Amino acid sequence: MLRKNSIFIKMLILMLSGILFVSLVLMAASSTISERILLRQVIRNASANMNLAKDELLRYNDQVANAMLQISSSDAFKKYITRPATTPLQQIDLVISLGRYIDLYKDYLSPDHSHIIVSGLPGEGERHYSSNSLKWDKIPQDIIPKYMKVNGEVPNRIMYHASPDLFVESVPYDNFVFATKPLVDTSTGRMYGYAAVVMDELNIFQKYSAYLSEGIRISLVSADGTVLSSADKTVIGSKDDSLLGHARLTAQQKGGIWTEKGSKRTSISYYLPEFDAYLIEEIDQRKAFAPLYSISSEILKVVSVMLAASMLFVYFVSKRITSPLSKLVETMKTSRGDSLKLHPLQEGGSYETNVLTKSYNRMIKEIDEYTERLLYEQQERRKADLNALQMQINPHFLYNTLSSIKHLANMGRTDTVDQTINSLISMLQSTLGSTEDHVTVEEEIETLKHYVLINQVRYGDRIRVHYGVADDCLGLMVPKLIVQPFVENAFFHAFPGNASGNIHIYVRRLDGLLRIEIMDDGTGIVPSPDHSDERTKHHLSGIGIHNVDARVQLLFGPGYGVHIDSEEGYGTSVQIALPILPQGRPEPPGSGASRAKLEMNWEN
Repeated sequence: MLRKNSIFIKMLILMLSGILFVSLVLMAASSTISERILLRQVIRNASANMNLAKDELLRYNDQVANAMLQISSSDAFKKYITRPATTPLQQIDLVISLGRYIDLYKDYLSPDHSHIIVSGLPGEGERHYSSNSLKWDKIPQDIIPKYMKVNGEVPNRIMYHASPDLFVESVPYDNFVFATKPLVDTSTGRMYGYAAVVMDELNIFQKYSAYLSEGIRISLVSADGTVLSSADKTVIGSKDDSLLGHARLTAQQKGGIWTEKGSKRTSISYYLPEFDAYLIEEIDQRKAFAPLYSISSEILKVVSVMLAASMLFVYFVSKRITSPLSKLVETMKTSRGDSLKLHPLQEGGSYETNVLTKSYNRMIKEIDEYTERLLYEQQERRKADLNALQMQINPHFLYNTLSSIKHLANMGRTDTVDQTINSLISMLQSTLGSTEDHVTVEEEIETLKHYVLINQVRYGDRIRVHYGVADDCLGLMVPKLIVQPFVENAFFHAFPGNASGNIHIYVRRLDGLLRIEIMDDGTGIVPSPDHSDERTKHHLSGIGIHNVDARVQLLFGPGYGVHIDSEEGYGTSVQIALPILPQGRPEPPGSGASRAKLEMNWEN
C-alpha cells in the first residue's frame, strides 16, 4: 500500500524532478564541472606526490647530515687537515689514521651518488681530503667567501648550493648540488676548516621524476633564488627570482596550493628548512587537461542521451529499491535491545539495499563484539591498576637508605641527614601517600630528583643526572613513576663497579606526542626478555621495563609505549611515547584505539 509520505513517492518525485534539472545543468556545464573535478583530483594526487618527494629529499638530507656530523666529530679528520707534518713519517701517520677512520665509518660518509671534500682553511696549510678519486687534487679555493659566508660571517649549519662552474673540472656529474658546513673546534669555537658533500643532481631529480608528466614541472629552488634541481636541466645552477617569488607566495597559501584561475595555472609549494629551499610543482592546465577539452563535447552528448533514457526506468528502479527497504524496516522495528535480529540478505536486491542490509548486520555484530571488548578492556584496566599498585618502595631500598642515614648521623653530617630524610619523606608521600595513578611532569621529575639524591648519598656523585624538561611540558599529566625504573636501571646496571658517567633526561613535545628520553653513556645492554625479571628484581619499584611498556599500552593503546636503543660500550637510550594530557585529563580521547606505528626520530 502506497502512502503519500512514503519513501517511494518521495523518491519518485525527487528523481524525476532531479533528472530534468540535472540534464539541463549537465548539458550546460559538464565541461566546467569535469575540469574542476579533474583539477581537484590532480591537486590531491600532486600534493600526495609532493609530500612523498619531500620525504625522499628529507631522507637524503639525513644521509648528508649524518656524513657532516661524522666528519665534524672526527678527531682523525681534524688532525689530518690541521696538524703540521714536517717529516714523511708524520705525513704517513696522518694518512694511515685517516684511512682507518674512513674504513670504520665509510657507511656514514657515503651519501648516495656523491663524494665528500674535507679541507683546512686556505692559507693555513691547505691540506685537504676528497673521496673523488678521479680529480682528488681539484679543491675550490673560493668556496668559503663565495658560498659559505652570510652577511660577512660563516653560520655553523649545513647549506645547499648549486653552481655551473665551481666543480666543473672535477665532478663526474652532468649537473650537481653541493652542501657545505664549517668545521668548528668545540672548545674554542674557532673554525679550522670545512666539509662539503658534492651530490649528483640526477639523484635528487629521481626523488620526484616519477611524478612528472605533460604540463607538470617540479623544481627545487634555494632561498636566494638559485635553482638546485629541476625537470628543466638548462636552468640548474642559475638564479630565477621570479620562480623564487612564486614559490614563496604559493607556500604561504593554505595547504601550499595556489590556483591562478585566469591563466589556468596551479602551483604547489613547500618550504624545506633542511635545504633552506622551496620544492615547487607547476601545473599548466591547458597542457595537462588537453585530452579533456577535446572530448568534452562528446561527453555532453553521451550524458544527455543516458539521462533521457534513465527517466523511463525511474519508476521501476524506485519500486525495486523501496520493496527490500520496506522489509528491512520491518526487521528493524521488531528488533529490541535484548533481542537484535539479523536481516537475511536478498540476492535480488539493489546495491544500495544490499549495502544497507550488510551495514545493519555488521552493526549488530559490532555491537556484540563491542560489548565483549568492553568487558575485556575493563579486565585489562584492572590489571593496569594492579600493576600501578606494584609501583611501591622496595624494602631493600628503605633498609639501605636508613642505613645510610644512620651512617651519616654517626659522622655528624646533620645537613646531609636532613636532606636525605626530607627526600625519603617526599618519595614516600608521592608513591604511597597518593592513590592517583597520574601526576604532572613537574611532580614526576621532583620525585625522581629525590630518588637521585638518595642514591648519590649512598654511592657518591660518580653518576651525574642532567635534566632537560621543556617548560610547556611541566603541567602535563603522566603515569606515576614512569621514568624512575629506567633511571634506576641505569644506576645499577649501566655503570658497573666504580665506573662514573652521566644520565640525561629529556622531556618535550614532538609530533603531537609527549616524548620522554632517558640516555646514559654507560656500558650499554642487550635486551633479553628471558632475564628481564632477574635484571629488575632489586629495583625500587619492583617492576621491569616490559611491565612499564605494557602499562602504558593498557592505559593509552598500542600506539604508545617504550622503545629502547642500546649498544654495548656506547650506552643506552630509552624513549617513552605518551599522549599529551593537560592537567585534569587522566586519559586522551579515543584511548586504546589503534594508531599507526610511531617513528621515533630523536635528535641528539
